[in-house]
Amino acid sequence: MERRTIKIAMNGVTGRMGYRQHLVRSLLALREQGGLDLGDGTLLWPEPVLVGRREDALRAVAERHSLEHVTTDLGAVLADPEVEVYFDAQVTGAREAALRRAVAAGKHVYCEKPTALDFPAALELARLAAAAGVKHGVVQDKLFLPGLLKLRRLIEGGFFGQVLSVRGEFGYWVFEGDGQPAQRPSWNYRAQDGGGIVTDMFPHWEYLLHELFGRVRTVQALTRTHIGRRWDEEGKPYEATADDAAYGIFELEGGAVAQINSSWTVRVHRDELVEFQVDG
Repeated sequence: MERRTIKIAMNGVTGRMGYRQHLVRSLLALREQGGLDLGDGTLLWPEPVLVGRREDALRAVAERHSLEHVTTDLGAVLADPEVEVYFDAQVTGAREAALRRAVAAGKHVYCEKPTALDFPAALELARLAAAAGVKHGVVQDKLFLPGLLKLRRLIEGGFFGQVLSVRGEFGYWVFEGDGQPAQRPSWNYRAQDGGGIVTDMFPHWEYLLHELFGRVRTVQALTRTHIGRRWDEEGKPYEATADDAAYGIFELEGGAVAQINSSWTVRVHRDELVEFQVDG
């Protein structure tokens, strides 16, 4: 079988999602399986190029997993003809500009959500990628959770009949960071850095509702910053300016209504971090 190596620039792999979900559980998992069989006699071998701002942190990740390529020079990576794909899991506020550069350089792009901080910018990015003729995609991982795959089968099999309403509960308690370390990075709680639960979770709700129940027609949400003071990774207090809870109502095509509560300030009293009730 012929092995084809594909170089993938991965920007943001020292963060929680970029490291665990995308580097370790995706690309490195493929490598542990010997690569990806394309079914045509070709074995695709992903070769990550770790990109970021802190060379010491990048090298620590590279050494941990016996990876070769590390750089803090995004421009050089995008100018490298051997790099075919650009992946972005940076902080939200830095993503749009980097994606624009990658598309302009002719790289295929795949990234964490959201692609940008507002709808016009996200739409323009999609149009730029389409015009450039590059493949482009955004994480939609929740569609493939086992429970939601089963839910899709029930919907498609007519189990619910006409869907009338959907209720969702998502969230968990994120520690403030003083007595016990927070489970999420501090930038998540600073609006000026692109933080907030609406920016983080509503992209998930959009594609889940759209794919399972129908296109979202209108959105209403009450947002709150329930905890206004938190402590960062260095133990220093800071003002939490971003929303840590959002209570949303989504009107769907076809007349169904979805209500989804999202919160990083909720005590979990259910079987899963996210649960849905469907009535029909």
